[in-house]
Amino acid sequence: MSRWALPTALFCVVASVYALTVSTNPSPDAFTADFAAWHIARTGDPVPDISDFPMLDHNIIRETWIVTTADEREAVGRAPGVIAAAVPAYLLLPSATISAVPGGLMAALLSAVAVTLFFLLLRDRTGSRTALIAALLLAFATPVWSVAADAMWPHTLTTLGIVGMAWSAARSADRRRWWLVGLFGGLALWGRLHAAIICAVLGVGTSMSRRLPGLAARAGATALLSLALMAGWTRWMYGSWDPRSGYRAGDFGGHALDLPNYLGFVLSADRGLLWWCPLLVLLLPAAWRNRHELPDWARWLAVGGVTYLLSQAVLNRFSGGDQFYGYRTSLELVVSLAPALALSAHRLTDRARRWFTPLAVLQVALIAPGAMVDGFHSPVADVWWRNAFLDAWWSRPLEMLPLAVVALLGALFAVHVLKGGWMGRLLEADAPSPHETRHPHGGTHVPDTRPDHPVHRARPHDRPHRPR
Repeated sequence: MSRWALPTALFCVVASVYALTVSTNPSPDAFTADFAAWHIARTGDPVPDISDFPMLDHNIIRETWIVTTADEREAVGRAPGVIAAAVPAYLLLPSATISAVPGGLMAALLSAVAVTLFFLLLRDRTGSRTALIAALLLAFATPVWSVAADAMWPHTLTTLGIVGMAWSAARSADRRRWWLVGLFGGLALWGRLHAAIICAVLGVGTSMSRRLPGLAARAGATALLSLALMAGWTRWMYGSWDPRSGYRAGDFGGHALDLPNYLGFVLSADRGLLWWCPLLVLLLPAAWRNRHELPDWARWLAVGGVTYLLSQAVLNRFSGGDQFYGYRTSLELVVSLAPALALSAHRLTDRARRWFTPLAVLQVALIAPGAMVDGFHSPVADVWWRNAFLDAWWSRPLEMLPLAVVALLGALFAVHVLKGGWMGRLLEADAPSPHETRHPHGGTHVPDTRPDHPVHRARPHDRPHRPR
């Protein structure tokens, strides 16, 4: 089978599921960006007539999505990337009235690219079986499905940008390729400006680990070019070179000493990571045990994700707004941790291995209903005490039951296929040889026959006793 057959099939399956489940009535956060992109595609004018968008009429928090341009006109205030990325979709699928579907389809396509890149990142390090399991979990057991692929959110771009940075860094034993890290980092900051922190930590940290300052310089130069282009976009759209022009900057900050806000990212019933991502309880200890064996880029990407979340907690409320399903503001952390978690799966304890499959199936069952159907979300005022999944069972049980059954059966079928049969044998055959090793910084897969290499060197208790 061609080396490209499996990633191509993965992309087609993931993209198809995402496309079939895009939201037709997303949050105003995403829909207003679609409206701006639709207007640009139709007219070439970056400032639409807001009165053409009825969703904002008489909305009590209308100013959340509106900013004032330099010439005192009202414009849609969103991150530049979420508007710019959707413009091609509205050029290819023109319509006389605004629809969220073209923007959603673009989000689905970009998210499927991210999942496929994640598979390619892992395949030569873990084998196809583990890489495919990890990619499917990222695709269907996290809000990559229910948020990033559901509509054009900033997380659509940050997810692709983070996975792209990891893929580029893992391939860049040749230091000249580090410009790709900056390119994907620039894509992430077009989605969320402070996502540049992840690129900076990855570039500077890896440069320190390898004592090669040129790596950070190459990544930083490309990321700065993306920032300059972003400033050019805001100059065209809002009349200001300030790349923050798409948001009212005064709304952010003020949470530095707000402990409940920090805890909300982890513990709140509807936004807390542990409620939606119980696999972290199994995988984080394994990653910690494996930390010295991880490639440097995977460690620094994880540090970058943690740093980003801390900055997010200072700048914004943990709840992240309304009208979406699952967590949203923590998604970048999960994606940043994903390579380290997948590369540490072999360090799971026997007990953790027994729990892994049930928890993985549970995560898919938790995420799937809100990804497939609009309207399952808890009011933002109640996210500490209410959970959208449980709320839906209480308020819409007849709708939830078939969705949960479909998700459960789909997850169990995937487990069956991946564990046995011809697919299982095919994936096992593609596993890396135990006599092969990777370049410590993520280079190509080459055999290493040095007798003093850890793969070949006998451990003290393995050495035969020699009488003196």
